[in-house]
Amino acid sequence: MKKWLIVCLVFVGLAAGYGCKGTTEPVVKHPPTITSFTAAPTTIHAGEASVLTWNVTGATTLSINQGVGTVTGATGTTSVSPTATTTYTLTATNADGTRTATATVTISLVTPTIDSFTATPASIKLNESSTLAWTVTDATTVSIDQSIGTVAASGTQAVTPLVTTTYTLTATNADGTTTGTAEVTILPAAVITIATSPAPPVFIYDAGANTTTSTFSEIFTETNGVAGHVYSAYTGFYLTPDPTSRIASHNFGNGDFAANGSLTLGPETESGTGQAMIYAILCTATDANGYLSETAFYGDISWAGATGTAQLKMVVPGLTDPRIVRLVEDLKTRKR
Repeated sequence: MKKWLIVCLVFVGLAAGYGCKGTTEPVVKHPPTITSFTAAPTTIHAGEASVLTWNVTGATTLSINQGVGTVTGATGTTSVSPTATTTYTLTATNADGTRTATATVTISLVTPTIDSFTATPASIKLNESSTLAWTVTDATTVSIDQSIGTVAASGTQAVTPLVTTTYTLTATNADGTTTGTAEVTILPAAVITIATSPAPPVFIYDAGANTTTSTFSEIFTETNGVAGHVYSAYTGFYLTPDPTSRIASHNFGNGDFAANGSLTLGPETESGTGQAMIYAILCTATDANGYLSETAFYGDISWAGATGTAQLKMVVPGLTDPRIVRLVEDLKTRKR
């Protein structure tokens, strides 16, 4: 009975002691609250500005990194102009703690824009001109290769290339480089070679009548892939390499030729007074690309008794005997 009494008394005493000490309330801290921290606009071009805006409660100090520093006011704004994409951090502090928030301003690169770069006409004959025209925006320097050099942001330039040429326009600014091309194509001209049938042609000299006669066809072959039309094919006999000694001349006619094709005119018979020493052909033609050409061939006639032959050779001014070139000029006068 006494034991139970002692236990009860101890229990009651302990309970009374705890009741005297009471309970301890936890300490509540209140760090700042960042309601918002934004950048507007979030994307800008280099050199432009964005506005940072914040709304904070409960802060004793506010600061923004990236060189902005301490800012004031629970709400506020500040303008920034980064040169590269940048993330700004807002730090809000009071005695109970710190809060942070971030806002990013993105820099959008503006490389030059080539609005147009053209060649007009894009295809020309040799020794003709084409006009380059261009318009460029957002460039600090603009240049064109092929020895043209620096040009304005918009303009024109006449060019006379000797071969098909691609022109490259280069536009540059701090953000990068843009290039564009324009091609000027040189149209090919028909290339005509001349042969005869029979080859070589046979010349007959009648000593009694003092005449030279030859019957043959003329074959015009195009070798550069351009069709066209032969207007005339004048042929002449000459006593010597002298344009004043023509003994006969004759036009074999005209006709069309295909690209890489042939045109045969004749056979025709030529006859003239005297024993011919030189034989010449002058072909005047125009082709599908608009070239007008005169192609000349000649041959020194080799006689064996009453029969002579001549292998044709092309007349090349500056290389062929000037007296032969004068014969060709005589044929040009004749056909006019």
